[in-house]
Amino acid sequence: MRKFVIGLDGGGTKTEAVVMDERMRIIGRGRGGPSNLHSTDMSTVRTSLADAMQMAAKEAGVNPLHAAAVTWALAGAGRTEEKQYLSMLQAEMLPGVPGQVVTDAQAALMGGIGQHFGIVLISGTGMNVYGEKGKDLSARAGGWGYMLDEGSGYSIALEGIRAAVRGADGSDLPTRLTLGLVKAIGLKDASQFVNWLYEPDRSATEIASLAPIVLKIAEEGDIMATGIVMRSADALAAHVDAVAHRLGYSHAFPLVVSGSLVEKERFFRNVVFQAVLTRTPGAQPRLPYYDAAVGAGLLALESLGYEIHQFPVRMTPNDEVWASERRNVITMDLDTRPTIEVVGLMHLEDARAVASVRPNLPIIARAIEAIAGRMEQGGRLIYVGAGTSGRLGVLDASEIPPTFNSPPGQVIGIIAGGERALRESVEEAEDHPEEGAEAVRSVEVGSGDSVVGIAASGRTPYVIGALKEAKRRGALTVALICNLPAPLAEIADYVIAPLVGPEVIAGSTRLKAGTVQKLVLNMLSTGVMVRLGKTYSNLMVDVQQLNAKLQARARRIVAQACNISEEEAAKALERSYGDAKTAIVSTLLNCSPEEASRRLKQANGRVRDTIQGCRRCQ
Repeated sequence: MRKFVIGLDGGGTKTEAVVMDERMRIIGRGRGGPSNLHSTDMSTVRTSLADAMQMAAKEAGVNPLHAAAVTWALAGAGRTEEKQYLSMLQAEMLPGVPGQVVTDAQAALMGGIGQHFGIVLISGTGMNVYGEKGKDLSARAGGWGYMLDEGSGYSIALEGIRAAVRGADGSDLPTRLTLGLVKAIGLKDASQFVNWLYEPDRSATEIASLAPIVLKIAEEGDIMATGIVMRSADALAAHVDAVAHRLGYSHAFPLVVSGSLVEKERFFRNVVFQAVLTRTPGAQPRLPYYDAAVGAGLLALESLGYEIHQFPVRMTPNDEVWASERRNVITMDLDTRPTIEVVGLMHLEDARAVASVRPNLPIIARAIEAIAGRMEQGGRLIYVGAGTSGRLGVLDASEIPPTFNSPPGQVIGIIAGGERALRESVEEAEDHPEEGAEAVRSVEVGSGDSVVGIAASGRTPYVIGALKEAKRRGALTVALICNLPAPLAEIADYVIAPLVGPEVIAGSTRLKAGTVQKLVLNMLSTGVMVRLGKTYSNLMVDVQQLNAKLQARARRIVAQACNISEEEAAKALERSYGDAKTAIVSTLLNCSPEEASRRLKQANGRVRDTIQGCRRCQ
């Protein structure tokens, strides 16, 4: 009798089994019901596994008890307790057959590319991201179960229902999800969602089955449904990026997408691919060569010592056009959309842009500390950019003196094309790196300064020239970019890269890229000024009192800091020659303005340090 193995893949919706011979040929297939331990009762799991294996064995004309090896690849089998239970069940159902229990993701990766190298993203009823770099190094993200995971059929469907009921309430934008899901479930109206959803026997699989409807309504242009698709794709992309980093994948690697949502729903798959390539440019997304049941069969053959050869999968470089220049798959029909959908899509993409800052918060904080450390010793903060990026740098620099009373020239903005470029386009100015270098030389950048190069593409020649010259002069260098990989990232000491992906209009980086650049510049300058003692609590105690509004603000600041009336604050300011810091310290420490000024100077102008230092001495 010829040798054969059994491979089985089970999830929250179905279970599939294959029988393979020693030449890796599929000689039988079978199917059963759901077999995910976390969403299916034990009796059903057992029945589903038995049905799938018996059907496959019958088609192959073999007895499953005569298998040379068996591999079960099951959702929910990633933890020790579940694996132990399933291994016992396997031994009971197939006595004497050498077997192993692995996760569905391990089999999906093997079935997808035939090797222990790469990452698999699974999105069906549940979701999971798993990667390997050889047999001894693996990493996973997600797969925490339907109540916790994002980007799964269950989470998409549940978000769709939430949007539908909010639309019915009028507490959010109206959405076609309300009527679409009502009709799909067979309800009379949205009020019946409660009874349907909370029925005791309502399964996660039944809820997840609504996900394709949400995706279809999103593809038709509904803004609320589109937002769900975007957030789900971004969550999946974040998991892929996490696994890639843990495995050390910095260059090209295969990414297999598996599961009903990404395999069958082309629109969703394209949005996921775009989100992944934005965050992890080295990923090479592809559909699987074989399914996970075949992958389980290959793992069974491998356990017998058979060598599995990599499938003929071609690794091709990603498009040389960087992410912010690519076309956005969600806005391909932008010019045909109603105006409400145009602004809705822009709003959704802006929300994605804001979210892209979050992964950069640790590096932003480190850059702030480094810049503040140099500025305490007399250094300057200098922004350099071209076009929108340059204008944003000049804008931020110009707002620091009135807000924080910083000395003239402490924060400088340099834009390619000079002052004229602030009011009109001087696009050709960005093409000359030598002019960027000359701009840095002209302000005599030194080792105590910090230079922030701002460029959405990360490859603007003017900014590259400026940052190279700044680095040559010993300055601290920071790159604020929206694409990776990028030349500026290779130069800078600190790389802040909120990856916003393709713009609503391809290449128009004044949109999302400009938004995140402004957000990050706000953080940099404000964070530095806070570290330099320009605030007390959340009060701008160094505000310049240049007009009536700012004079009134100074009175409020002193009043709030000292818990006194604005009339008393006005008198304190008058005694302190209009200096809010001195007025606060003299009031809180009950000392003369001259003494308050002296103590402030000893504390480098920090109000809190002055007050706490004096109170410790009392």
